[in-house]
Amino acid sequence: MGLHQDFRFKYKSATQVQDFLSTFSDVANVEDRGEFFVFTRLSGPAFSFDCEVLPFGLRTNRSGEYFLFLGQFVETLTGEFGAVEVEDT
Repeated sequence: MGLHQDFRFKYKSATQVQDFLSTFSDVANVEDRGEFFVFTRLSGPAFSFDCEVLPFGLRTNRSGEYFLFLGQFVETLTGEFGAVEVEDT
């Protein structure tokens, strides 16, 4: 796949993060595999954006034309969880 990044933030439980990730069904197709989520285009250019829930936050892997989704994702993530540190892996 494409770019790998970790999104580090504080959260109370994995369920809280899973519930948050489920809210993106209005902007992407969401495949919920428990602690692993796959987002793909709902409309527009093709992309894949995978998220794994880990103790520090999320490990992501993405490819294709994910830029619009990434902007919405980061804005919503910081709105829900506050400060987020992004690190290339």
